[in-house]
Amino acid sequence: MKRTRMRRDQRLNNAKLIQAAAELFERCEQPISLADIARQADVSVATAYRHFESADDALSAYRRDIVSKFRDHSLEQRSNGLALLESVCGFWVDLVLAEGAALVHRRSSEGFLARYKAQEPYLEGQAEALARPIRELVAILGVGQLVGVEDEAAFLWNVLFDPREIFDLRDTLALSPAQITHRLVSAFRGALLGWATARLTEPVPR
Repeated sequence: MKRTRMRRDQRLNNAKLIQAAAELFERCEQPISLADIARQADVSVATAYRHFESADDALSAYRRDIVSKFRDHSLEQRSNGLALLESVCGFWVDLVLAEGAALVHRRSSEGFLARYKAQEPYLEGQAEALARPIRELVAILGVGQLVGVEDEAAFLWNVLFDPREIFDLRDTLALSPAQITHRLVSAFRGALLGWATARLTEPVPR
């Protein structure tokens, strides 16, 4: 976004444009322009360009808003261990189902770990949200001695808690948000333990 400090009317237009981007990317298959987003938000194209450089820029702002809510919730938690993990993951599932439909339409040619290590803004917020829950799970599983395991745990979490898969579990298996959370958290714990075991037993590269 081009400006960081905005008047009240600018903040309103900014919010309307972000919401419009989310609505269009949620339901449209064809390419979307910033002019399309401006029409959806009922603002002028010139106003849209004062806030964003492109439709992708508006969509990125939407993604940042989603992950900011996720991060803020996680940082506010006072629970620990598995209760913390369940709370944070449950909030993510609820947030995706309520507001995150447009997230499934944004794909990068780069893999998660490459973008994660490059500190992509969206994933940086996700990393902040997951840091303590993952650190505490690593301690519970007793795999903290493995260098880099927390980054790889974030990779596994991202695979399992992908918004596309969350919607699939709801729409195809008719699971409730609580059931989705319970199953994915259980799968994540098992996957991380299996991943750590594999790291300890894998053959030496030739």
